[in-house]
Amino acid sequence: MSKNSRIEYLLSIKKRYNSSSKLEKKSILDEFCKTCGYNRKYSIRILNAKPRKQKKKKLGRQKKYEGEEFKGFLIKTWKASNLPCGKRLEPIIKIWLPKYIESGEKLTTETIEKLNDISASTIDRIFKPIRHRYKKRGLCTTKPGSILKELIPIRTNQ
Repeated sequence: MSKNSRIEYLLSIKKRYNSSSKLEKKSILDEFCKTCGYNRKYSIRILNAKPRKQKKKKLGRQKKYEGEEFKGFLIKTWKASNLPCGKRLEPIIKIWLPKYIESGEKLTTETIEKLNDISASTIDRIFKPIRHRYKKRGLCTTKPGSILKELIPIRTNQ
């Protein structure tokens, strides 16, 4: 018996079980245990259980910095400025935003206000899930190894 069919069967028997006498409950319980394969004590618990409440709505503030247009500008600016951290990207946004609008790109006034109000830590929080996908350009590719070891004089006891 599948889980869904067990739940349907439970709901149909539950009404009958709760409104019956002690002798009738015994026969209903025997039938339920035999059909579903549940332990007797477990069957009693689920037949007497109160209906579960629906999940509560997520507590806390609603997300302020959301939207395709907002994140699109933020990611485009972040990539163009070589993936800086939030502290460095915050002033860049304020400098680049007027130039972006002058170039003909359209942003709503709500998005412009959000971009002017955003803090460095919020920028870092937004980029946390996507930061690992990108690598910076122009970093030194020299790796420490045997070349550096040969250049550094070290005394040994020989």
